[in-house]
Amino acid sequence: MKTLRSSGLIGIMLLLTVLLVACGQTAMQGTPANTANQSMNNKTDTGMMYATPTATSKMNTSNNGNMNNNNNGNTMGGITITPGMRGNTAAFIHTGVATINGNMVNVLMTNKGFAVYYYRADTMFKSTCTGQCAHDWPPMLAPQGMMTVSSSMALPRQLSVHQTPNGAQVFYDGHALYTYAADMQPGTATGRAQDMLWYLVGLTL
Repeated sequence: MKTLRSSGLIGIMLLLTVLLVACGQTAMQGTPANTANQSMNNKTDTGMMYATPTATSKMNTSNNGNMNNNNNGNTMGGITITPGMRGNTAAFIHTGVATINGNMVNVLMTNKGFAVYYYRADTMFKSTCTGQCAHDWPPMLAPQGMMTVSSSMALPRQLSVHQTPNGAQVFYDGHALYTYAADMQPGTATGRAQDMLWYLVGLTL
């Protein structure tokens, strides 16, 4: 009887040991999966965080929290814009193509090839970027005495000119237009996503 009891106890202990080991392995296997899922979720959230109108690039650290840094939330050195080669070359507004997050986007440019931006803090047909702001983000002003401006090609939205504290400012689809003082070269946009408020002007905004 003693031998039988000893055998039974040993059997139960072995069974418990096997169960504990098996449970421990299952728990350990679940941990990496959860970590991987969290990691994937973080990546997804980050990607969504940067999804914006005509600007979706990576955020920069001195970026003002907007996908820009001194590179203004674009890629290092800014976004390259290829000017359109068709249409009226003497027009005030031109168009070009920018590649943002792998997508080709038609955008507005000045007749000198510089990027054109809009400010999300503005309300329709109002310009709130004045003073020092307008020094950093020069407003696009119509030529002296002109109340209409031309574009190199037909645009899906309307260009107009309205008086603002900056002067006779050009608007597109009701949005005041600006350039960026730090854009030193034509065809390079370094202001995109500044402060999560400044974006390139797409043809459909």
